[in-house]
Amino acid sequence: MISVFNQLFPTLNHVDATGKIRILPEDFVVIEHNDVVFSGQGEHWWIQLEKTNSNTAWAATQLASACKVPARQVGYAGLKDRHAITRQWFSVQLPKIKDINEVCEKLPPEIRILNHYWHQSKIKKGQLKGNQFEILIRDFIGNKEQVENNIKSIQTHGVPNYFGPQRFGHKMNNIQKVQDWFAGHIKVNNRNLRGLLISCARSHLFNLIIAKRIENDTWNQVIEGDIMQLDGSHSWFHAKDASKCELSQRLNEFDIHITAAMWGENPVQSTATCAQFEQKIADSIPIYHKGFEQFRVSQDRRAVRLLPQQLSFSWQGSNLLLKFALPSGCYATSVLRELVRCEQNETESSD
Repeated sequence: MISVFNQLFPTLNHVDATGKIRILPEDFVVIEHNDVVFSGQGEHWWIQLEKTNSNTAWAATQLASACKVPARQVGYAGLKDRHAITRQWFSVQLPKIKDINEVCEKLPPEIRILNHYWHQSKIKKGQLKGNQFEILIRDFIGNKEQVENNIKSIQTHGVPNYFGPQRFGHKMNNIQKVQDWFAGHIKVNNRNLRGLLISCARSHLFNLIIAKRIENDTWNQVIEGDIMQLDGSHSWFHAKDASKCELSQRLNEFDIHITAAMWGENPVQSTATCAQFEQKIADSIPIYHKGFEQFRVSQDRRAVRLLPQQLSFSWQGSNLLLKFALPSGCYATSVLRELVRCEQNETESSD
């Protein structure tokens, strides 16, 4: 059975193989990386936790309780997968308990402390360099040679930088929920839920743009009016400001990437053919315009292509082990779905 996500957002590669993930927590390991140089002083205690089958918000409340502070004094960069073993950083402002052994004793068995440092500032949302993944796909059924060829294709061309199914809630239900909210049919008072729903709407349009570019074979081809993003940066420029030869070379070298709109209330930043193309997709769901204007959401851009770093694989009998690293804000599901059709947990967001 093809999921709603796969129906809406097609893969780049032909994928027939199947497998199972998250049978055990250790089948899905996520390690968060940041490049913070700790000062060794200040009022913020940075603590690296390893948590098993635990969502990020719950772990934060457990840490707050152990340190005897309100939950609002605990920060983290982003949400991690629940059904996994994850290592991520938290910061605790002015903890009343500063003895690491005492904190360890108060934490539940699903959580353990790996490292801790003092710093002068708290951890901010999105403040991470990226994530390292180790994913075991069990009970593989399919053509191993085809999967290995798809891996080579990913190493050469990357994958579509879709927002993963986690972004849209269980069974993609948040798409209907945000449209009902924008239309005034339901009330959403919770601030965090409002943010999640607005992100869902923007991600929906972004994914639709990628899907259409895959369909018309321009996913990795510059069209008139495109905006290019520098690799590893949020800086971008108009494609018209460079020659076709230069753009082609820099695209092939992964120095730049084509972008798509992260929609907001302002006019789209692309021009000419690209602007018309993106506007047509946005206009297909007019209720989003109303919501973006009401909540003053700004236009932005996001790369349509993702190149996993340090991608490697190994066969373990009927199981496939994948290892790779992704930048902040990118989804492991975007890599997995180009190789094997796996059932995904769609209940929690990931960085």
